[in-house]
Amino acid sequence: MPQPLTCADLVEAVVAQPAPLLFLDSAAILDVLRIPFRHELQADVLDSALEVVNEAAGEPRRIWLVTTANVVQEIEGHRESVRQELFAYIRSLNSSIKRALTIATSVFPERRFGWPDLAEIQLDQRMLQIMDRLIDATVIFQGTAECVTRARDRVSAATPPASRANQEFKDCEIFEEFLELLSAIRRAGFNPPAVFVTPNSRDYGPPPGGHPMIASDLAAQRAQYAANLSWARALIRS
Repeated sequence: MPQPLTCADLVEAVVAQPAPLLFLDSAAILDVLRIPFRHELQADVLDSALEVVNEAAGEPRRIWLVTTANVVQEIEGHRESVRQELFAYIRSLNSSIKRALTIATSVFPERRFGWPDLAEIQLDQRMLQIMDRLIDATVIFQGTAECVTRARDRVSAATPPASRANQEFKDCEIFEEFLELLSAIRRAGFNPPAVFVTPNSRDYGPPPGGHPMIASDLAAQRAQYAANLSWARALIRS
């Protein structure tokens, strides 16, 4: 991982080239790999991932993709297990398709059937490449020490994304880093839309509002909340 920017350096860059900002948490990024086997995920999230990569790389830049070093560390800790889930799903699906078509060939001898071998085309590797392109297009920064203090306060008070049952310190720190960045760029005159993107409705509450405290924190910085990249792109274009 390259050395993350400081929050102050990222603020300077964003204010100098204003464009809608999407802050991605680890689950929002890892969901690119989960699309085939998590049927609750919309397939168009993959198209949106490819589109935001192009928009972030455009000249002029049309979107900011941003996350923190904490998120990247979480991704590195989970990417192999999620890839293995994807590989296992593809292998099982491939076997089911072959079995169904073998039966169909016997039932309809007058017809010829063909199918793509999903393992042979290495779908899991292609999906991993798309996720890595998304990560490469995302600017990584490190929040200040004050984010750690505020995260501890959230955990102590059981303020979402923490709760009495789940004292999610790391999620609290990541959310405080986003709020710190948003506060700084808003004070510097940044006006484009900003969206916090996470499918983690258990801790943040169901979008579009989330838990009341999450909604209040986001509203204070004129930010919005989306469960996935497709939803986030719709918000910044509305």
